[in-house]
Amino acid sequence: LARCGCILHHYPENILMPGERRPSLVKSKGIQDLTLCERDILTDALRTNSITVQHITADNAHRAIMASHEPIICGEAPEYDSQNLHGRHAFLNGRINRKGLPRR
Repeated sequence: LARCGCILHHYPENILMPGERRPSLVKSKGIQDLTLCERDILTDALRTNSITVQHITADNAHRAIMASHEPIICGEAPEYDSQNLHGRHAFLNGRINRKGLPRR
């Protein structure tokens, strides 16, 4: 994504982000780490265009993404009853934070 200058927006809240590990597994195995229910949610989000792709053309913005100053995946806002106040951001270096969209 980052090398192509793309950012994903509205990644589903309760689905593992790419590179994120499930606590019960020793190492990440990509999509296989997701439960069948999680795969269905992700598939549905892709089918209904809930997840959007933004193409970045500005050199400064692309450099910020490549340097992990800007996220490559922006998660959707958590539900109103979630314990999390903000959605997730995933960066090229693998870091994930909770500084995304505010809770609904």
